[in-house]
Amino acid sequence: MIIEIVSSVAMSGILAGTYFYQSGGGSDDHRKIEKIAAACGLVVNDGGNKRSIRIHRRAKGKNYAEYVYQIPLGLSFADFERKQDNFQDGLNVKRVVIDVSFADFKAINWRQHPKKIAEQIRKVINKRAKQHKEIEMEYDGMLKIRVYDNGISEFVPFDDDTLQRCKAWQIPLGETRKGFVTHDTELGHMVVAGATRYGKSVFLKNVITTLIARQSSNVKFTLIDLKGGLTFARYNGAKQVETIAKDVPETLEALRTILEEMTAKQAEYLANNFEDIKEAKDPRRHFIVVDEAAQLASKGITDSDERKMRIECETILAKITQIGGGLGYRLIFCTQYPTADTLPRQIKQNSDTKVCFRLQTAIASTVVLDEEGAESLPQIKGRAIYMTPDGKQIVQTPFIENEFIRKTIEPYVNIRARKEPNVNESSDKTRGANGGITLIVEDA
Repeated sequence: MIIEIVSSVAMSGILAGTYFYQSGGGSDDHRKIEKIAAACGLVVNDGGNKRSIRIHRRAKGKNYAEYVYQIPLGLSFADFERKQDNFQDGLNVKRVVIDVSFADFKAINWRQHPKKIAEQIRKVINKRAKQHKEIEMEYDGMLKIRVYDNGISEFVPFDDDTLQRCKAWQIPLGETRKGFVTHDTELGHMVVAGATRYGKSVFLKNVITTLIARQSSNVKFTLIDLKGGLTFARYNGAKQVETIAKDVPETLEALRTILEEMTAKQAEYLANNFEDIKEAKDPRRHFIVVDEAAQLASKGITDSDERKMRIECETILAKITQIGGGLGYRLIFCTQYPTADTLPRQIKQNSDTKVCFRLQTAIASTVVLDEEGAESLPQIKGRAIYMTPDGKQIVQTPFIENEFIRKTIEPYVNIRARKEPNVNESSDKTRGANGGITLIVEDA
């Protein structure tokens, strides 16, 4: 019987080894990286000898392997960054691997008949998993390539735990290869870009819902949706929402009000020798969210009145990014068509944070990030590049359900005292019994 068991285990070991190597699990990523570099022409001629990257060290992390290379003189980190897709695709030539752990073998009942043991071992060995490796590149004098066993999750739900991760003025960014990350909106203004249906509008809902839930008494929103107001319609009536502007005239009116407030607050701070809102110990913040900035662009508009309004809107938005940060104003400027016209230079330069979903072209990516990359993001809704002065990360932003939004903001739906129309107009539907005012509940 012992011989039968040993034979079964030995047979299974051979079978497992065969499957493992056939599936690509036993491959040496380091060797592949060297071959890919040579195939991509990342070599230099040194006295007739071709030189490429040379391994310096390697290390194993929880979910990745790190390879550190010396780059030959004559090549730059940018040369390798441009070939990142080639490296990643090359490492994924074979994607099906054995999905076996020590716990799987521990679960086998070794006291049963050898044939049943062998059958269980075969089941364990036949466990397969699709593996898609992803890589990150860094440079600190050496080229660092991290090869992750699996990519970032393609779906991250937005739930109560997501809200609990956010402290003070933080908002959820999502899952990265290193775990869940949040963003501190106290860092200032933000530019958000992305093609249609890749997650830009959902991300804005994440931001608004989080701040209403976590800073209900201190946050105020001016929401500008020039696609008819549909994106932000469910926030109508929330007491934190000052305005939802749906066209250019409404936007200009809202921005003029903000400019007046900013000017008054600036004068107040000067009179009290306050440097900024933190020194003034003012807990309030005002977020101006612009969804689809292309609808505000003045270039190409022939109607003189319309053009003047748009130019004034652009001027005020630029002013907000210049002086508004220290006064508690935060601009979130969004577009799906990033060009030099739709993303004004002053707004871009004064917005340290960029969240960029997939874009159609490398040129559009460069407009937002000053580098290519957003056009190469996988076609996964919610996948984005998160960039701050400290660096950039690939994130999978959470998906928030409309029902979750409703439940979260429901306690903050306002009951407003709305004044009656002109007495000469028919107002039977809204007039109270004594001709005064009527309380109207606005649903979110």
